[in-house]
Amino acid sequence: MFKKLLRVILFILLGIVLFFGAVLLFPKVNPQQTLTPPKIMPVRQLDSLYWAMQMDVLKKEFGNRKTLLPGFELQTLLALRYFPELKDVRINFLYKKAFIPLSSRPNLFTMFGAPKNWEFRVIVSSESAESMDPILMKNLPFDAQVAILAHEIAHTEHYQQYGFWQLLKFGLMYAISSEFRATHERSTDESVIYHGLGWQLFEYAKFVRTDPEAAPHYENMKDFLDKNYLTPTEIMEVMTRIPSYGLNAPY
Repeated sequence: MFKKLLRVILFILLGIVLFFGAVLLFPKVNPQQTLTPPKIMPVRQLDSLYWAMQMDVLKKEFGNRKTLLPGFELQTLLALRYFPELKDVRINFLYKKAFIPLSSRPNLFTMFGAPKNWEFRVIVSSESAESMDPILMKNLPFDAQVAILAHEIAHTEHYQQYGFWQLLKFGLMYAISSEFRATHERSTDESVIYHGLGWQLFEYAKFVRTDPEAAPHYENMKDFLDKNYLTPTEIMEVMTRIPSYGLNAPY
């Protein structure tokens, strides 16, 4: 009993040390993504049949150090194609039961070694609460699937700029500050657009709000979703800033 209590106390003390270490040693973490012009020309709709025939090419070029999402390998590779800077980064895509439709995080156990050996995880929900079912990956259109995977990959790209303590601080700020979280999530949507998948993100945002099955979920979560993620109108506005989309005025 005493040993168990001692372990609990030590665990709490470790948590306190990590918290203050993150806050005091590394007080600056930026919720904003770095935005650069697309390296790949945006397209209005991805040709899934064409890219299915290019699977081997995609896997050879963008599958290095990646565990692809079971059943969604093509969508995963296409999302990765728009983030060539992550070619050599270890990313493990998992498909399992989870309440949140998608999430991205570093694998803590790999972060005590060299940064080149760090692993990042993208967890995609296969089953959630009944109200969430219409917006799970398996129920989305193809382009929307690529877009939400790209959103999580963009998180991974952002994590790359930090060391261990900074990532810990970032996670704490994300958890305790709704404004920090909203700024980061909306900026991550912008990053997806700047990487060339604006039309695909537009498809996802429109689907969530207008699909007969998904719309009730949106209405229940409207304030949260509109605060934390770009609306279709906002996505179009961002695309008008980027010459490669060829848009001179709002959609």
